[in-house]
Amino acid sequence: MVFAETEKIELKQRLADSIPKEIVSFLNTEGGTIYIGVNDDGTICGVTDLDESLKKVADIVESQILPEPRECVELNTKYIEQKHVVEIKVYKGHGLYYIKKYGRSSQGCFIRVGTTCRSMTEEQINLVHNRFLVSRAKITEMASRIQSPTFQYLKLLLTEKGLNLNEASFAENFHLRTTDGRYNKMAELLADKNEVSIKVVRFKGRNKADGIAVRNEYGDKCLVVAMKQAYDYCADVINETRSSFKKGVRNDMHLFDRDAFREVWFNACLHNNWADGTPPAIYVYTDRMEIVSTGGLPVNLSKEDFFRGVSKPVNEELARLFIRLDLMEQTGYGIPLVTERYGKEAFEFMDFFLRVTIPFAFEIESEISESDSQKLPRELPRELPRELPGELSPNTQRTLRAIAKNPSATIDELSKTLAVSPRTVKNHIALLRNKYIKRVGSDTKGYWKIININ
Repeated sequence: MVFAETEKIELKQRLADSIPKEIVSFLNTEGGTIYIGVNDDGTICGVTDLDESLKKVADIVESQILPEPRECVELNTKYIEQKHVVEIKVYKGHGLYYIKKYGRSSQGCFIRVGTTCRSMTEEQINLVHNRFLVSRAKITEMASRIQSPTFQYLKLLLTEKGLNLNEASFAENFHLRTTDGRYNKMAELLADKNEVSIKVVRFKGRNKADGIAVRNEYGDKCLVVAMKQAYDYCADVINETRSSFKKGVRNDMHLFDRDAFREVWFNACLHNNWADGTPPAIYVYTDRMEIVSTGGLPVNLSKEDFFRGVSKPVNEELARLFIRLDLMEQTGYGIPLVTERYGKEAFEFMDFFLRVTIPFAFEIESEISESDSQKLPRELPRELPRELPGELSPNTQRTLRAIAKNPSATIDELSKTLAVSPRTVKNHIALLRNKYIKRVGSDTKGYWKIININ
């Protein structure tokens, strides 16, 4: 085994007084490993009294550092070249750590910078501490400002996934109330009407100073619906395709990778610090797209784990709901997918924000046509009245209800949903068309709009 000091490895010849601050620095940064019994040049000198050394390190961890870091520190021994070496593995901590003797001050708080351990400034201490406090605010524990929310959109989305809902226990089953019985912030996000507004802003050039071409807002409604509308606009309207022919073979080039964008956007909505009240946003320039969410890197997750796809959702109950709605998976493949397509440099971690930049395959036009700006939002899923016009047969009514639940459904999709042939679906649509429904857009990318139904 070859030893060398790096930003994540510290070598110590013996158990020195600096060990507490070395542990604290790793806890407050990205984690690392301290080896005791190894010279600065990497040669093994070993420890003379292994048991005593282990006991002293354990005492440092248990009594000299706050908050209690035992779950973030792993103590091991190695036998190398017939000598004992103490290995102290330190993982990134869950808050601001400091040496108990000096308190939360520049004398007690340290961070790792390169191969050195440095005192934190008062500004850095306040910044890390505030991030920790913000991260502890759970949307399931914060009371909602909306007193009587309804969840029609959410219920439709859940029933479409085959889930049977119990009205009496709906709020409790989906963790929409605080412990004292009030509706919480998560309920507010998922309610049919709220004050959450997601913005998709398209600029005329490569910088914000070039001016805004189009500003779309998807909000005041269930987060899942608004989130999908913003995705549809970017994926269907902005994501242009350019075709070229070479030796009679057509090659299509898409502006950006839809799958990578989907992962970035849905994760931004999931991991956003909703307790802060600032929703994620999408900024589109002529050469790139930027997705910005609040919260930055979770305090209990290192950059290394982040890029490996380790998922530690800030909003755990919202994550469980997203999984039920097939909006995300538990496999953690999303971030590795994005880094494979666009590299780690696509991610920029700021103190309270995370920005992901997706470069475009080609420059897009700075001017936006009026038709492009009006393509979305589309018709939302809706629940039709129990009683429909008597002139419609039961099967035609079933078709109308299926369209209302999924306005973007194709003939083939409706055929599968209703378990009838595509020809039968077309016959029912012919009876409904222009009186109860109308087609907006093309057959492939358009949708059905319900009309004349209260």
